[in-house]
Amino acid sequence: MSFIITVCIVNYNTSEFVLNTLYCLNKLTKNNYKVIIRDNNSKIKDFLNLKNNIDEFSNIELFRVEDFKYTGSMAHAIAINELINKIDTKYGVILDADCTFLHDNWDNILINEIDEKCPIIGTQAPNTPNSKKFKDFPLMFALFFNTDILKKLNVDFKPTNIKDAKDTGYNLRDTYLENGYEGKIINFRSTRTYKMGPFREVICGEYYLEGYDKIFASHFGRGSSLGATKYLKSWKKKFYRIPKIGTYFLKLKGKREKKKWIKICQELVHNQLI
Repeated sequence: MSFIITVCIVNYNTSEFVLNTLYCLNKLTKNNYKVIIRDNNSKIKDFLNLKNNIDEFSNIELFRVEDFKYTGSMAHAIAINELINKIDTKYGVILDADCTFLHDNWDNILINEIDEKCPIIGTQAPNTPNSKKFKDFPLMFALFFNTDILKKLNVDFKPTNIKDAKDTGYNLRDTYLENGYEGKIINFRSTRTYKMGPFREVICGEYYLEGYDKIFASHFGRGSSLGATKYLKSWKKKFYRIPKIGTYFLKLKGKREKKKWIKICQELVHNQLI
């Protein structure tokens, strides 16, 4: 089989999110595609959950890196650098484990959105008041790109100063623009304030592509921590910060939110297939 698209995913204790993404891709993608997953030394239970549930997919490569000394954004970026080097198809995709496309025919739509001048499209950064991240160029949650151009630009996704917004892939925008290219965004909406979308009962990001009237993608955020830090902004934040008790209930809330988010993702997919 000749593949046109390679989807790259990093797993770190996020197997349920990754399996959800694989389900969505399988149902909504029109072109021949393959998925490469790098496991960054997850807990063995999580890795086996992923490994044992991908047998139905013939287009997935899963490999695990053990004794990996890096953590956080640096670990994620190193994994992305390796995955990009493995891409041998015309188009590539980088997806956070807890971010997925939700629009039928998403791949053909994005192929038609890019060209030689604008060879990359993806999710917009959250528009939080204090965020220093650019809003006019795709961020790392979900990226679709021309592989040859990305490799030619030799982008290094490793962060240098997270506090100053120089996080994973921070130099992507400048590298493209300085070489005469442009990028397109899939617009971000936060369910904290936007209550018209399908995820309005879950704290997450929804993404809408200009010209299309239904949701295009969603990002749960904070995958391996179950989004826990997102709930500290609520009126219950003092309770959640109580040692042991607060942490326990915060984790339970995160688990409920994760299950709800995954359920909504799969309902959206199912409704487009009827």
